[in-house]
Amino acid sequence: MSSSIVVNEVSNSVSVTSVETSSIIANQKGNTVVVTGVIGGVSLDSNYVYTQSSPSATWVVNHNLNKYCSVTVVDSADNTVVGDVLYNSLNQVTLTFAGAFSGKAFFN
Repeated sequence: MSSSIVVNEVSNSVSVTSVETSSIIANQKGNTVVVTGVIGGVSLDSNYVYTQSSPSATWVVNHNLNKYCSVTVVDSADNTVVGDVLYNSLNQVTLTFAGAFSGKAFFN
């Protein structure tokens, strides 16, 4: 039997077969299902979205992805913003920008 992850929109469920289910996490938010974990010894890619609600020129983010992530930042108008990324650890980064703003950081 092969490993599989099946998303059933009718029953609003996720089923996992022939994998180490203790290492699989499936979260549903609206119409999106995010699955993270290990299937057949291969780690699935995981991501994190951080929201900075109040304007700041420095964002310290704990993403807990256990890797040095690529980071894309957008302001509250969804314009891409360029800044400096300092990897404090595998799970935390400090983002520094020229000016204060609010927005989102996407970690992958």
